[in-house]
Amino acid sequence: MTDGPEQSRGDPGADSAPIRRVVAHPRTLAALAGRQLPADGREPVADDLGRQTPLGDIYLRSLMRAQLRLGLAVVGVLVAVLGGLPFLFLAAPTLRNAMVAGVPAPWLIIGVAVHPVILTLAFVCLRHARRNEHDFTDLVERS
Repeated sequence: MTDGPEQSRGDPGADSAPIRRVVAHPRTLAALAGRQLPADGREPVADDLGRQTPLGDIYLRSLMRAQLRLGLAVVGVLVAVLGGLPFLFLAAPTLRNAMVAGVPAPWLIIGVAVHPVILTLAFVCLRHARRNEHDFTDLVERS
């Protein structure tokens, strides 16, 4: 990169275009060598992601934040459901002492009824994660 326009070396007074120099990492130069800019001069999001530009980092961070929010929401629901069971048993002493086919009801609830809840949460999490990734892919392909 130069501080100002440079004159050509042959004739100091010649009106020639300034010499431009690119200062970059060799990996970046290799990535730049094979790309062509669109006619409007804008670079698509895929280029920003592939070249690891700050804008591409912003897009990736937004996807990671969406996935993190989803994961935290699912874990929060799971903790609320599983953590609420002891309070349910304290609040309903008849449920705590109930027997179903000779097995205590709390054992059935904790050992059997919780699994469909976990599977449902896993299914919901998977659907939303795929939707987040699909939205991100659409954003990349639209640009």
